[in-house]
Amino acid sequence: MTHIAERTLTTQSQDLPQSAAVLAYAGALPLIIAALLVWLRPSDLGANAIGFMLVYGGVLIAFFGGVRWGITVMRPDGPSFAGLLGGIVPLLIAMPIFFLDNPNIRFLIIITALPILLWDDLRATKRGSGAPDWYLGVRAPLTILMTLSFALAYMQILIGG
Repeated sequence: MTHIAERTLTTQSQDLPQSAAVLAYAGALPLIIAALLVWLRPSDLGANAIGFMLVYGGVLIAFFGGVRWGITVMRPDGPSFAGLLGGIVPLLIAMPIFFLDNPNIRFLIIITALPILLWDDLRATKRGSGAPDWYLGVRAPLTILMTLSFALAYMQILIGG
């Protein structure tokens, strides 16, 4: 392997572990496919795709809370109250997604929560109390992609009635 190729692999692995990127983008595929089904096959597969997306969105928001909890408990100086609270809030935000009957409200919670949680994670990382930079290198583009998937599916629901 050439020196440049070795340096590139080393830099990429330090900046963004390949396994994290592969798994993260693979995990987004079912959501993207479901959003496409809402648009392409609304009469026969759309309802199931919507149900899947809403569960996926709730789990995703709760997952981000788990990531936050994990980051704060691993801090060398121990977890802070604010850090632990930051891990619980996403779960509390996600709970109505599982229990409300109105899909419009559920979609709006997801579409609002994803970018707000990303923004807060970016702020925490900038302060030095958040995830490693490589995590946000995966999370930021995926959050944008997933938020767009949810928004496009929601638009079809509004248009299609």
